[in-house]
Amino acid sequence: MKICFLCDLHLPFDTTALQYRVLDWAVDDIAKKAPDCIAFAGDVTCDGGAEAYHYFLSHIDALEIPFAYIPGNSDLRCKDTAEGLKASASRKVTEVEGKRIFAVNDCDKTLGEKMLSVLEGARDGDIVFMHHPISSLRGESREKMLAWREAHPGTLLFYGHEHTSKREGNDICLQAMDPDKAIGESACITYYDTDTDTLTPSYFFCPVPVDMHGYLGISCYRPEGDIELATKRGLKYLELRKNALDRDFEALAALLAEWRAAGGVGLSLHLPDVAYQEGSVLLDPRFDEYLALIPRLGVDRVTQHVPKVPVGAATPDVLDAIATVLAEGLNALPYDIVVGIENMHMTENERPDANRRFGYTPEECLLFMRALQAKCRHRVGINFDIGHARNNAPYSQRYQISTWLSMLGEHIVGYHVHQIDTTGEKWRNHMPITHIYGKLISYGSLFRSWAEGAIRRAPVIFEMRPEGAYETTLDVFEAEKNKAVFDLHAHGRFSRCSKDDTRKVVEAAIANGITLFGITDHSHGIKENIDEYVGEVRALAEEYRDRIRLLCGIEVATLPYKFEPEVHLKVQKCDYCLIEHITDPESAVGKHIFEFCEKMGRRCGIAHTDLFAFCDMYGLDYESFFTEMAERGIFWEMNINLDSTHKYREHEYVREFLGNPERVALVKRAGTAISIGFDSHRHEEYNGERVHRANALLKELGLKTADGYFKI
Repeated sequence: MKICFLCDLHLPFDTTALQYRVLDWAVDDIAKKAPDCIAFAGDVTCDGGAEAYHYFLSHIDALEIPFAYIPGNSDLRCKDTAEGLKASASRKVTEVEGKRIFAVNDCDKTLGEKMLSVLEGARDGDIVFMHHPISSLRGESREKMLAWREAHPGTLLFYGHEHTSKREGNDICLQAMDPDKAIGESACITYYDTDTDTLTPSYFFCPVPVDMHGYLGISCYRPEGDIELATKRGLKYLELRKNALDRDFEALAALLAEWRAAGGVGLSLHLPDVAYQEGSVLLDPRFDEYLALIPRLGVDRVTQHVPKVPVGAATPDVLDAIATVLAEGLNALPYDIVVGIENMHMTENERPDANRRFGYTPEECLLFMRALQAKCRHRVGINFDIGHARNNAPYSQRYQISTWLSMLGEHIVGYHVHQIDTTGEKWRNHMPITHIYGKLISYGSLFRSWAEGAIRRAPVIFEMRPEGAYETTLDVFEAEKNKAVFDLHAHGRFSRCSKDDTRKVVEAAIANGITLFGITDHSHGIKENIDEYVGEVRALAEEYRDRIRLLCGIEVATLPYKFEPEVHLKVQKCDYCLIEHITDPESAVGKHIFEFCEKMGRRCGIAHTDLFAFCDMYGLDYESFFTEMAERGIFWEMNINLDSTHKYREHEYVREFLGNPERVALVKRAGTAISIGFDSHRHEEYNGERVHRANALLKELGLKTADGYFKI
């Protein structure tokens, strides 16, 4: 029996937010993999929105698969809907194919006596799921569940809430579906096989986009050292702060000149706050000096916090007055710049009432942005501070990072990025990023929204205060950049078994952080359309050259009914070819694979084939065969497909080879290059996490990789 577990989706009110895309993806994944049961372990919504809750239920119900669910603590955040959502949970015990599944409704961190009594009947092999870990329950409920756990060690217990995946014996914590909050890895759903006791995650993969690395920069809290660091690390963007005005101008200009000579392209200045009090706009006394610094240093963009005015006093007339004064100074600049309005956040001294500062919600930021746009001749947009949006309770419950991105995406002209430290009494902003899927801020939604073009590409400025924070953060992103993930096997519309739009296949690879990608449609599917095929792939390669390196390959079938004797004429118009079916007794190539590859006149790879079995077929010595492969520059594909086209079957030869140290050592000695191929036939099923993991394994094993054959 197979159960699909879901939890912590946190659907917001805005149906264009990324969480709704995650739900669509999950429904599609579940429909194709057809588990016997679905269990949702709480937190459908981020704030108890009834419409979002029922939207979710209607989509899951449409699958017509047995479904058990409970609400979570986030579903209780709206007092008007809390009781109704709490009461909507599934019945306490659901039986599917003889397996009992206990739904423990612990959304308020307590359990009733009736539920505890029902749980006493759980046996070894039964499934229990709840939202909170036992340790998070309140008082008596926690003590009774701890006692229950001790008395029922063989019962499987699944829970969510912690937003990360881990297993400790029969206690299983489920990864969140929310890309804003999934810790340690991308958002996912989890399939559990009761027969084999195995957990298989299916990821909504959100890697760092390849082209984002070219937009990274730092904000200069320590100008001299930070500019030198930016120069050393090749960062293209810098942000100066107010303290730049107190530095020696000539020395500062010289450092910036060195940075520009090293490739720096965009310089920003963070302007001081503007306030409004007793009918007057209040500017920093040195505001004109800051403006004068812009042309002197070649600043091309500025960041301006939303004005310091109580939200209850931020009337259209007040915002108009502030915008008028700001625009007067900015319009006097000698050239055009970009102006970014930055969102702010609640502080510990404020309450969510009319006296708190203006600018804590997307609507408020857009309101001031538009007021300034009406007065200012420059391009005015939003400089979105992600940390401010996250450390913004209670507004962060309704306006998640994904919601900000969906509401502001087309207006964003820059990003401020940092992590938040929650270990002390007060949360601290502007801390280093030690993991891209961090404990409080997981940047999955930023990465995925960027990769899919849902938000504008703009400078991503790390804004961090502690000494060494930038080095730590840049090292994390450098490690992501250096992964150089490749996949040399994918099919588009010219393959009859695919008929997938080639552009969408390429965009799926981009969204999944692939660096080098090969389209390899079947030669017998391309037929006489080789020039059209090559032209289409070459055009896409040029169009997306800043985001992915795209190769034009071709897959050559060697079975008699698909084989084309003059196929080499097609191959020679491509970058490389993949050869299949050579272990089939009827293969037109058979043991003459080396001669066949030589005739192709292009780099060749052997696709989805057990080459040790091939050697056994023809009595070939393993070491001699792989050595000759290496000498001829022929690579061997590890085909890692896992999609509906292939009925979710994995190639056994891949697992057998990569898990066999002796054979891995033999191939390493021979110097044979290994490639990765997901063998995509449907772009929506492209499994980037699987491709990344396979690439990492090849590097871990020290195997030569085929991407080296295609380096510029």
